[in-house]
Amino acid sequence: MPIEKNSPPVPALCPDCDLLLTSIDPPPGHTVRCPRCGRRLHKWKVHSIEKTLAISLTGLLLYIPANFMPLLTFDILGLNSSSSLFDSTLTMFQQGQDAVGIMVILSGFIFPLLILSLLLAVSSGLYFNRPTSWMSRLLRWYHHLAEWAMTDVYLIGVFVTIIKMSHMAEIEFNTGFFCFVGVVLATIAAQSTMDHHLFWSRLESTKTPPLPVDSSAETGAEAGLCLCPTCEKTLPLSPGREQNCPRCGQHLHLRKKDSLSRTWALILTAIILTLPANLLPIMEVEYFGVPDRSTIMDGIIYFFQEGSYGIGAIILTASILVPLFKIVGMILILLTIHFHWPGWLRHKALMFRFIEFIGRWSMLDIFVIALLCALVRFGFLSTINVAPAAFYFTGVVLCTMFAAINFDPRLLWDAGNSSPPKDVPDATTCS
Repeated sequence: MPIEKNSPPVPALCPDCDLLLTSIDPPPGHTVRCPRCGRRLHKWKVHSIEKTLAISLTGLLLYIPANFMPLLTFDILGLNSSSSLFDSTLTMFQQGQDAVGIMVILSGFIFPLLILSLLLAVSSGLYFNRPTSWMSRLLRWYHHLAEWAMTDVYLIGVFVTIIKMSHMAEIEFNTGFFCFVGVVLATIAAQSTMDHHLFWSRLESTKTPPLPVDSSAETGAEAGLCLCPTCEKTLPLSPGREQNCPRCGQHLHLRKKDSLSRTWALILTAIILTLPANLLPIMEVEYFGVPDRSTIMDGIIYFFQEGSYGIGAIILTASILVPLFKIVGMILILLTIHFHWPGWLRHKALMFRFIEFIGRWSMLDIFVIALLCALVRFGFLSTINVAPAAFYFTGVVLCTMFAAINFDPRLLWDAGNSSPPKDVPDATTCS
């Protein structure tokens, strides 16, 4: 609801820098951003509940044929090989890579199903005006699982597989391919149309009284306020006190406990795993019974030599540059906190948000290998198998993603000793 002129200001906190703000509702077509770190706080969305309900239902209707009907058919010298997406998720288990297989089946099969199901359940309850307490738990689960559903990365992996095999096989697009494209588009659209603030406000059973605003405080921690990390509700919290959010049940904290030590441990583990991930072979191709193993860089060189510069650049970026950027970027941020470097905080906050966004795209190589292992099964003529580096590469992806999840970006601003405005500013509204 818009704030009335005669009403006291409603406090809000930026989840990235903890700046104490005056909450405002953006007009249609506008976005609210934090004036200090640039974090997007709220974007007004039209008919969010109705759109989320319709699109998530569409995605679920396409889900079964997309995953269980044949995706592609390869034809080499009259020999045919076809596979569904579900079969490709099981390939790693069949070849003894259980840890990689668990990651593939969770991110490519189970989590996407859960995301669409959770959005459908919550949006349908709100649409029929029947909010219940269990819907808050479902929306909380959605918040934690959203980034782990990687159907969009999987789809890019399908396109890379098609281009890689187009020079040596005739490719037939089956029904599963078109349904899978529909599922990916529906998943992206459903998540984009969901209004986080609207959903949580409609699920709140009891309204909390207005919180007093301390005009001398610059951050939520100084004012004794904290932001729920799940539903982003501003609540009073004293240091050292155990408390759960009354709206979603999430455990509250002024700062994430042991955030820096956990992040350092995960980044150092990722560095250790990077060496075998890039030096060991990640895929084995058998031609007429003769095995030929290749590393990640060998695959990139192959695409450049074949003239597929775009695909080579995509794999180079996702498999080499992105993990390297995430590791170097997180080390720079952690060193900034350790040595209390005050400069370029806004840029480093932007870099961390970019690291969060691109973390999942490093799974592209693993999805491509899973598809090739399932589709290229021509017996003595040609067969593709997974090699040891896949395990280490998956470990690098997981460690960097968990490092970003465990890191508390507010620590960057705490250590930087930046000087925000003394009064409580309004969030910046832009079109």
